[in-house]
Amino acid sequence: MSLPNHPMRRRDRELSEAEALDLLREAEWGVLATVDVEGWPYAVPVNHAVVDGNLIIHSATAGHKLDNLAFNPRVSYCAVTLAETLPLELATRYASVILFGQAEVVQDGGEKHRLLQALGLRFSAGHPELVAREVAKDLFRTTVLRIRILRATGKARGGGGGGGGGGGGGGGRAGRFRIRYPCA
Repeated sequence: MSLPNHPMRRRDRELSEAEALDLLREAEWGVLATVDVEGWPYAVPVNHAVVDGNLIIHSATAGHKLDNLAFNPRVSYCAVTLAETLPLELATRYASVILFGQAEVVQDGGEKHRLLQALGLRFSAGHPELVAREVAKDLFRTTVLRIRILRATGKARGGGGGGGGGGGGGGGRAGRFRIRYPCA
């Protein structure tokens, strides 16, 4: 089965694959989409890290997500780094990435430890001792999934006229969406 390859309608907002992967590295979480044996889609929010060009997530050792992946390891993943409503323009400033990939459960204990450590350090970089302790404690009751990224696309809209998000009405190039959660 071939990968979906629908051309982007708004090509002026399309990001290069490299820019899309940069967005993925920036994003703190995303939504993993799988499908079950009856064809029902299932999408679940998870946090992630990008290690060796692969998307890494963790999971409990059983559940809906893992059941679906045992049936069909093909996934889609969507992450958003910017979403800001522009009420006076009836528009949205955004930056997002969608990828297609092949998931696998990491079986090798050393590799699982390395990837779980990388995931933990991504979110708790200032606390390596805590991460090491938690990884050691939870290693055998945690599943680590490695998703081989087969295709990544990104889309962004600056807009908004003022405030660093890229002036004018458009463009989606990488330098135009470096605002992060402007409402926070």
